[in-house]
Amino acid sequence: MFNQYNPFKDNRTEQMRDLWKYYVPFPGLDGSAKPVVVEGGRGSGKTMFFQCNSWRQILSQLRKNGKAIPALFSEYDFVGIYYRVDTTFVSSMCNREADNWDAIFETYLSICIIQEILDLIDAASKDMVIDESTLSQFVSNFSKRMNGNSKVDSLRAFRRETDLYLDIIEDKINGLNSSSEINLRWVNAHRIIRDMCVACNELFQKELLFKIFIDEYETLQEYQQKIINTLIKHSTLPVIFNIGLRPQGMKTSETISQTETIEAPHDYEPLTLGLEDVQTYPEILKEICKKRIALGKEIGKIPSSASEEIEYYLGSYSLDYELEKIKQSSISLPHLKKLKALIQELGEQEGLASSEIEKYVSTLCDRAPVLNSRLHYALLCKQTPYTPTLRDLYACYTQNNSRYNDWLHNRKFGIIFLLCKETKREKMYYGFEVYTALSSNIVRYFLELCEQAFKIAFLSGYSWDSTISPEIQTEAARYVSEYKVIDIAGYEPYGRELRIFTQYLGQIFYRLHTSEDITLGEPEPNHFNTKDLSLSPETKKLLSSAIMWNVLQEGEPTKRKQSKLSPETVDFYINKIYVPYFGISYRNQRKIQLDVHVLDQLLSGNEQEAAAGFKKFFKLHDEQPIESDNPTHQLSLFGLGQGGNI
Repeated sequence: MFNQYNPFKDNRTEQMRDLWKYYVPFPGLDGSAKPVVVEGGRGSGKTMFFQCNSWRQILSQLRKNGKAIPALFSEYDFVGIYYRVDTTFVSSMCNREADNWDAIFETYLSICIIQEILDLIDAASKDMVIDESTLSQFVSNFSKRMNGNSKVDSLRAFRRETDLYLDIIEDKINGLNSSSEINLRWVNAHRIIRDMCVACNELFQKELLFKIFIDEYETLQEYQQKIINTLIKHSTLPVIFNIGLRPQGMKTSETISQTETIEAPHDYEPLTLGLEDVQTYPEILKEICKKRIALGKEIGKIPSSASEEIEYYLGSYSLDYELEKIKQSSISLPHLKKLKALIQELGEQEGLASSEIEKYVSTLCDRAPVLNSRLHYALLCKQTPYTPTLRDLYACYTQNNSRYNDWLHNRKFGIIFLLCKETKREKMYYGFEVYTALSSNIVRYFLELCEQAFKIAFLSGYSWDSTISPEIQTEAARYVSEYKVIDIAGYEPYGRELRIFTQYLGQIFYRLHTSEDITLGEPEPNHFNTKDLSLSPETKKLLSSAIMWNVLQEGEPTKRKQSKLSPETVDFYINKIYVPYFGISYRNQRKIQLDVHVLDQLLSGNEQEAAAGFKKFFKLHDEQPIESDNPTHQLSLFGLGQGGNI
């Protein structure tokens, strides 16, 4: 009974019947009169954020608590009006004979928002007394402003007529002559929406603030965005326009006036659901999961004794646990034989006696824990100005001094990737903090990871009474990661280019993670920067698409190795959800510099060209061009198999 219900299965707003049961408020939206631009990738929570602040969802929640619409007007700072862009409809408003698409779109947008306002008035009329003469005058005035021939005499008749307005616009889009007798006027969106909101305050006898939420703004054409930008620029009480968009989704900051643009913070308040929320994000995840588990208990699908804390089920990552699994998976550790030979060679070069060399072998290799012995090999195997002598390493290790502790602290996680490669074992990904990092601040990704972990656990008879095993969590992480990588190919319009780019970028990171003779001076690379002022328009366009689809995420440069005049102004992070697929680190420890020409090749959309860029990267970094020697991460993009194959 209890192993059939997965509380994390519904992870899209469209799949949720009652959003409030799942909703955990994000900070940043209040009753201020300043427009808000909410930016976040797919699954970051934009749609739920807007919908749960719209009047429909709030009224639904109020009525379940025995309240009516007056509570909406008295207990909340604003009345939210939600409109989600109909991509198919608005993208059709071009490339036809008509030359007044601006007016057509503005009228279409006005009608969509007016319909929401009319539905609000209709709902209010059931819960409160509205003066009939005032309502009749409202209907007459606005119906005639939209349709000079209008003869409607009731609110509901007016609402039905607005559907006919949309039919007329659809005919216009399809190049048809409408047979309707309606004389539809093209209207100014700012004027008619503001006038209607002012009239609503008269109807309700309240001074209400209306916030219009326009979702999926990035799917609008440039001229349409200019119209929305104008509404934001000229938002005035009692109506404020707000938009939700993906990163890089604003194609233009221009308005319909050639002399105006919109800029933050002057014209709007930017709110990012993503990297900027790293401090509050884990707590939001905990609350979201707690609500879902509590709901399962409420409907009798989860044992009442079950914990509601997601941390209980995922636990925490343990380096010692993974090291133990690595030791168990291999009869012998390949680096030990090499380390013994290296100590012998270096000891002879340093003129050490045979007995002393044997002591070093015993201490640094045979009796040292696996993590330490692999560190010793990494430190000694490649000669650099920073490589310790054999005597220095022995002294630091036996004294356990601060220098040695720094070596181990900075390199211990990177060593795991070397050991996994050398023992032919895949890296493990488990624990609440790891799943949080893998989700890249995208709530839906975290829920998908949890859904898959519980799904696999249930198949093994799991019953809500213990932590889900690290092995099951790792299997779930790899599964989700693989299908997310495969999904990239469908991201229009540059899915192929982004898929190939991600494959080879991930291979670069994997090669750097697992180079046998690496000193681990800068371990675990998973982000990059480039000379962005030198990028071609085409490469910039592809990077923008990668960011909009959350294949990459932008961040402020971490450590600048050049002067403050450095042309690198942004770091590009591979989305951490792809990390298990490539077997690399989710921690932001190191960035690499990608040559502009290498980046162009990786983004070319041609596999052979991308492979050449892959090899060129290592040639520029004094590495031998290599082919992947990890059988689960082949470079071919053809076919579908395990690990890195698609």
